[in-house]
Amino acid sequence: MGDVFYRWDGFKYYASLSEYLPSVALITIIWSFVAALTSLLIWISFSIVRSLFSYKKWDISLDHWLLFTSLLALLLAVFWFSKRFILHTSPQLLNQVLMLGILPVSIALTWLLRSNATRWIRMIQEQIAPLLYLFTLCFAISIFLVIYTIYVKKSDLTAPQSLSQSSQSNTDRPNILLVTFDALTARDMSAYGYYRPTTPFISEWAKTASLFTRHQAASNYTRSTVSSLMTGKRVWTHQIYHSDQRSKPLNIATENIAKILKENGYYNIGIITTLEASTGDLDAHFDVRPPWNMFMMPESLSELINSLLFNVFGHKFLLYDWVIKEDFIAARILNKFSIDSSSTSKRPQLAFNKFIEVLDGGIPEPYFAWIHLFPPHWPYLPPEQYKGLFDPSPELRTAKSQKKLLDSLDNYIATEKTMPQINILRARYDEFIRYCDDQFRDFISKLEAKNKLINSVIILSSDHGESFDHKYINHGGPDLFESMTNIPLIIKEAGQTKGQILDELVDQTDIPASILELAKIDVPDWIEGRSIVPLLRYNKIPPKPIYSMNFESNEGHGHRISSGTVAVWSRDYKLIHYLEDNLNLLFNLAIDPDELNNIYDKEMEEGQNLLKLIHDGLNKANEKTSKRD
Repeated sequence: MGDVFYRWDGFKYYASLSEYLPSVALITIIWSFVAALTSLLIWISFSIVRSLFSYKKWDISLDHWLLFTSLLALLLAVFWFSKRFILHTSPQLLNQVLMLGILPVSIALTWLLRSNATRWIRMIQEQIAPLLYLFTLCFAISIFLVIYTIYVKKSDLTAPQSLSQSSQSNTDRPNILLVTFDALTARDMSAYGYYRPTTPFISEWAKTASLFTRHQAASNYTRSTVSSLMTGKRVWTHQIYHSDQRSKPLNIATENIAKILKENGYYNIGIITTLEASTGDLDAHFDVRPPWNMFMMPESLSELINSLLFNVFGHKFLLYDWVIKEDFIAARILNKFSIDSSSTSKRPQLAFNKFIEVLDGGIPEPYFAWIHLFPPHWPYLPPEQYKGLFDPSPELRTAKSQKKLLDSLDNYIATEKTMPQINILRARYDEFIRYCDDQFRDFISKLEAKNKLINSVIILSSDHGESFDHKYINHGGPDLFESMTNIPLIIKEAGQTKGQILDELVDQTDIPASILELAKIDVPDWIEGRSIVPLLRYNKIPPKPIYSMNFESNEGHGHRISSGTVAVWSRDYKLIHYLEDNLNLLFNLAIDPDELNNIYDKEMEEGQNLLKLIHDGLNKANEKTSKRD
């Protein structure tokens, strides 16, 4: 029950109580089965122990066994609490001795207290009897709610089974292929000047493409950025503020580029390999849209159970994966007994091969395809031949070792003590990028061999970056430094033989508008980005401010923005504004690309001008929210 209220405290930010209750019912049923299985295992273990002790003519009753298991569980809980909050600095040997001593101490205490076992067990049974009736009632209600949700209630999460056919066809227009790698920062790509050779193929491929050096993500985590990528709207407009996998952008059913492309004769293909990047209401506008878990090979119990639960409950329950969430006890137990993964379970070639399979099936043209790949997102686990490429250390080559390091950080903030390991971790990330580069090379080679690029535009990008600087390790959170927002954007048109490097400020909301112009389709007014196709044609476009924002600490749809972070770029300047703390960081990226020197107090006029842009945007977004209310 404590976990139910804990989850609701965050869930209410982006969904209603009516959407929450079915998930509570589902976890009640699943957890009841887990409890029943645990009880069965305890009874079986008791039967085995009792049969073994019968040879010695030692009479072990069920009450004694329950007392022993209760004492053992209590001592283990005390040890865990002490290790975490009191003995966390104690020598490893002392912790091991204390751990080994729990079993004999439990046996000794059971022996000393054996005469009271029956009386205590009966007292407990009398006290919990009323709770049993209450639990039975809750269980019955839960079964009803789950059955109703699965078989009766119409859910917005369910993808439509029948797809309307494209109304037009025009083979004079190009095929458009959008490939996005998850958590790929431009800062760690050799194509963007990084010192390690992480992207040798992309570097060569980009020599005959248009490479944008100042492309900024709409936010710093997946749910917000892919919503901007598919709608052309800024975060404060589509209102995806949280990482919940099935919260929906405002008006997504009618205002998205997949719908426009389909209505104008494009055959749409969506190959999305992560649930976080999936937006259910878009499925109706994709002719091919296989489930995300089709592109993974589970290498842990948690991944396997997550995939199975999604297949059964994922389209109906917002928190179908409650039982395996990392902060839930069941997940921690599963992770303890899972094998330690050493290679990614979500390999790009699975998605790339599926796309080629679709093309080989003879689909109509033109087509629009969006392939979103999980690597190089954490955990950084390329195949074995890539490990050690940039750091020979044997450390941090498995999922559990990397997770242990990240869990040891307070809010993912590195310390001087942990920096040597963080440097190794970054090398693992870079090795993962090198693996992605090779995967992309093989994919392009296969398409060229099959003559599938004759009339195709390829757009290579990412959803957001990854941070290893400013002491922050990961992505998401309140910060919007360049490592998380500056992401690749490389566009290669059919037959292009001359490359160019473009230093104009552009952002993710410009990609949808550009896709529509490439497809010779008018850009609707609700898209906030603007087409950058003129830049591809060596023409100029007027400069404009660029925004990125994170509102994870704010409530979701229908609530005014009062907390979070907004960044704005104009010319060489960038301002990061923290709403709650009223903190402003101003940088001149031309002379301070690593954002080390805050010049807000030195260049107040520039800072105030950028701050006004942020306040104007926030006020406009909040006014729209008030009108909808």
